[in-house]
Amino acid sequence: MSRLHVIKKGLNLPIKGQPKQVIVDGNSVDRVAVIADDFPFMKAKLLVSEGDEVLRGQRLFEDRKNTGVYFTAPGAGKVTAINRGERRALVSVVIELNENERSGKTQDSDFQSFESFKKGGADAQDAESVRALLLESGLWTVLRARPLSQVPAVDSDCAALFVTAIDTNPLAVDVNVALEGKLEDFQEGLKALSKLTKGPMFVCQGDSSDFSTQVEGIANAQLETFSGDHPAGLVGTHIHTLFPVNRNRIAWHIGYQDVVAVGRLFKTGQIDVERVISFSGPAALKPAIIRTRLGVEVAPLIKGRTALSETRLVDGSVFYGRTMSNQADTEGYLGRYRVQVTAILEGREREFLGWLKPGGEKFSVTRAFFSPMMSGQFGGGKFFNFNTSTNGSHRAMVPIGLFEKVMPLDIMPTFLLRALLKDDLERAEALGCLELDEEDLALCTFVSPGKEDYGPALRRILTTIWKEG
Repeated sequence: MSRLHVIKKGLNLPIKGQPKQVIVDGNSVDRVAVIADDFPFMKAKLLVSEGDEVLRGQRLFEDRKNTGVYFTAPGAGKVTAINRGERRALVSVVIELNENERSGKTQDSDFQSFESFKKGGADAQDAESVRALLLESGLWTVLRARPLSQVPAVDSDCAALFVTAIDTNPLAVDVNVALEGKLEDFQEGLKALSKLTKGPMFVCQGDSSDFSTQVEGIANAQLETFSGDHPAGLVGTHIHTLFPVNRNRIAWHIGYQDVVAVGRLFKTGQIDVERVISFSGPAALKPAIIRTRLGVEVAPLIKGRTALSETRLVDGSVFYGRTMSNQADTEGYLGRYRVQVTAILEGREREFLGWLKPGGEKFSVTRAFFSPMMSGQFGGGKFFNFNTSTNGSHRAMVPIGLFEKVMPLDIMPTFLLRALLKDDLERAEALGCLELDEEDLALCTFVSPGKEDYGPALRRILTTIWKEG
């Protein structure tokens, strides 16, 4: 029996570019990559060199700060580039796929074998064997720990584990569509993951899903249903509602497509890299739900699907994502935890005295413009062509209740955001910053009259806490 949690605050963004919820096969691609920025606080120790041939699942680098955590190849082929940034910090490792990978006809010889793999599936494993196989295969990195949102240490434990099987981001893929034909693997993954914690494993779903069959028989699994506007689908909302964390109370979380990959690993002993993603947005000429692969190079994947004018590709949703570099060889790849690519037009044109106009084409969460009366906020049906413009420059932080309108967590957002901007660590921690990740503050950034980006401010505070131990 699932419990229902109704999230009454948030925002359902009326944005154009919604894809039809039918999966199509993506274009064939030649390259994949692992992006270092996907893993906070990671310091890479490279185990391969440019020109090396690698197998799918072979180790590429190890975390110096978390010895025993390996990052493995998302495809078999040749390492064509190891990109570095400032102070020689790793940016990405790029792999040119071999012919078998490109054609989708992989052989056993394309896969790295794992000594920790035992036949019999998840039911035949104990906690230590589950941990050993995840570490050896590199799938340990699908787990993230709160606080700090980092890959857990190899010898750490969690008080609770969260499985996020709901996505309320704008233009996101429907979870039920993405899991079509994969529910057995999803269940196998849940069985394996449940052995990593002595506490509860919360499986969080939307009100249109029913995974009761998949959690049946798993002793510590609890099915929780969330309903409401974004951020009802964020793990931060789930953790705050069900199992608040602090320095001494750690929770791990994992996305639903990674649960499928874990399930297939324990059934076959091989790394599964399939990803079902949403390509969408106002600049998407042909929005679609695309079947592709982990770490895929995005430009050839969406060739012919974007507007001809200036387009910004976001690895993630319009609320929270990474702007893809124009240098495709460096960062133009799908992130480790991403299941969306959003295309929006660059907003370079300035509008003279735009604030004097009725604003029928401008979205607003307040009644400053006429548009809220026509959009989905108040029952209308108008959708908007959002672009990258912030419609104004940085200004004072004015508390007019907008943050409280979109923040469903039981915190005081205005005071917390002010502490983050001032780098006031003690006050920020007292106000609840340890429960949060950048995505949890994305709505505050979106509605901010001061045009501040609160995600980087939060990450600065979390980095300071991490450095101080």
